[in-house]
Amino acid sequence: MFGNLIDFPIESERLKWEARLVVRDLNQEPHLMMRIKIAGTHFPERAIEPFVRVGKVRSLFVTIAEDGLSANAYFNQPLPEGGRVEFGYGARVLLRFPRPFDRELVRLLDPKRLPKNTRFVERFLGQAH
Repeated sequence: MFGNLIDFPIESERLKWEARLVVRDLNQEPHLMMRIKIAGTHFPERAIEPFVRVGKVRSLFVTIAEDGLSANAYFNQPLPEGGRVEFGYGARVLLRFPRPFDRELVRLLDPKRLPKNTRFVERFLGQAH
């Protein structure tokens, strides 16, 4: 509705993101991943797969909260400093977040507390675990 009157991607100061390193089990193995939580609007579930992109790096997968008020995007590689955070479905970018990605704002984990054999530790923390 009114799609011809809206310029995509929409950029708004109401759109916010926060990033942190998390451990997720994938294929029954722990993986260190970057998670970006986005909020500021309603994120509907659609048949087309959602994605978040930072610069040219696309999320591995995105989960949308039950209430639709936030979404979590998971990345298996480091994100480019200063990259723009964007959200969309399929291949179409619908939202662009005004604040670029900044590694200084990422909440880190204590490497000593990671499960043994956690994958991608060297990618994100630059050291063997």
